[in-house]
Order: sequence, then C-alpha cells, then structure tokens
Amino acid sequence: MVPRNRPQEVPLDPKAVILMRRLAGEFGEKYTREFLLERFKKELTLSSSTRDAVLAAMEDPFLSLLAFVGHYAFARRGKDRDELSRIALRSVHQLVSERPFTEVLDMPDGVLLWEKFAEKCEQSGRKPQEDLNRGPVQGMLELAQEVHRNDPGQSIATWIIDSLEDSGRVEPQHERIVDIRGVGPKSASAFIRDLVWLFDAEEDVSPIDRIYVQPVDRWLRLAVTYLVPEPDLDEPPDWVVAGKISKYSRRAKVSGILLNMGLTYFGQRIALRPERFETELRHLLAEELAKLKVGDESGPPRATHQG
Repeated sequence: MVPRNRPQEVPLDPKAVILMRRLAGEFGEKYTREFLLERFKKELTLSSSTRDAVLAAMEDPFLSLLAFVGHYAFARRGKDRDELSRIALRSVHQLVSERPFTEVLDMPDGVLLWEKFAEKCEQSGRKPQEDLNRGPVQGMLELAQEVHRNDPGQSIATWIIDSLEDSGRVEPQHERIVDIRGVGPKSASAFIRDLVWLFDAEEDVSPIDRIYVQPVDRWLRLAVTYLVPEPDLDEPPDWVVAGKISKYSRRAKVSGILLNMGLTYFGQRIALRPERFETELRHLLAEELAKLKVGDESGPPRATHQG
C-alpha cells in the first residue's frame, strides 16, 4: 500500500509568532482581569474578583444563570446591551426574592421571568420588545431548568465543563445555547470560551471543537490576515477564521483562547478603530523586535493574498 503524502504545512512567520505571544500574553491577561473577572465581580456581587472566586460562583446554579444573563444574553444589542442586562438581572433577583431558586428551577418553564422582565421594562419607560428579548430572558432560565431536571445541583457552567471533561466536546452545548431564540453563535462561543478559561480546560477541548471557543469579532477578522500565512482570507466565514486562528495558535504554542481575548482587548483598548488596527499592530511588532534587537521592523506579517 502506497502511503499518502501529507500536504506540506505552510511555515510559520516568525513575526506572526512574536505578535501572537505578545497578544495572548500581556493583552490576553489584561482581558481576563479587566473585562472578565472584574465584570463578573460586579454583576454577581462577589467579594473578590480572583479567578477562584469567579470559578466557584459559576458552579452555583443561580450565579451561573446570572452570569449569562448579565454578561452574554444581550451581547447582540449594541448600545441597549447594558440597560437590558440590568433589567434582566433585576428581574431574576425579584423572582428569587419571592420564592427559593430551587422552586424556580422546578417550574415547567420561564414564563414568569419573562413577565417580570416585561413589567420592569415598562416601569423604565422601555418597550419589552418581546420578539427580541423574550428568547434570551425566558430561554436561559429554561435551559437552567432543563439542566436541573437532568442533574439537580448542576449549573449551566458545570453542565458544559463536565461534558467537556467526559468527551472533549463542547459542540452539543454550543448548539443547545444557540437554539435559544436571540442568542447567536458568537455569544454562545464567548460564554463557553470564558468558562473553559476559568476552569483551565483548554487542553481538554477536542481539536474539532476548538472553533466553538473562538468567537469571531471584527478584531479577529482583521488579525487573521496578519497572523495566518494562507491565501484567500479576505472575507472568509466565521468558522474558517476561528479554525485558522485555532490552528496557528497551536502551532505557535500559544493559548488560542488567550489570543482570542487579547485581540479583543487590543482592538477595543489600543487600536480603538478598525482603520488604526494595522498601525497599532506595527507599533506592537516594532516594540517586540526592538527588545530582541532584530532588524526588519518594516511591519507586521502579511498573508500571501492581497487585502
């Protein structure tokens, strides 16, 4: 039997590796501290923003639900995101002030939470917008109820992580969350990515499922043309971007999750606008090359296609 010839891998660009390590290191860590842990501390009213404190909160069914409602449920809503999140959190708190959370989990559905949310919207002078908001509000509680029926005491977070540890897969959980009307693939991926980081479980994720821990935002799309030395990446679908970033971060021996987070932080806090992204990336590379006392500071790596 004649062995198959495997296609030769495209060599890694050393400058791309330098950038990936800086983005995943400094900027990935800044994302976890400033964007993730501090926000969870505030939304869940925790006494500490340490990783261990937030992880412990995620193991609690009530706090795990609050985390999704406050941080991810309305991610697609732009300028309305923060206000809708606050209203949803107040609605959950009111619901559990009237009955134990275990009773809420034993209910057949999440209609009562939606009614609380609609009432608070009207009190705030907002329309409830049932077509946009009912899905995330009612649907996430119904997911928590489903998880509780299958394994009392389990949270949405531990439902994801336990499955990951058992099978290496997160696709079924991702698809179940996306089934909730109004919750998109990007929000589901961001939630799972953050949980996988919190529980230090990135190495448990099967290579075929790593696209589900790579939410694709504008900054990841901009970065792929600099970090991935392959052609035809001008306007690829999200799953291709996620797959390429995952593949090349592994080859560079960099955490794909921290690279993903770091790119978001770099884009939102350093570049600020898409048109400044390349300029700031050039500055970042120049800093790193200066540390190494290397020549060739002409600019970041480019893929083999024309952008």
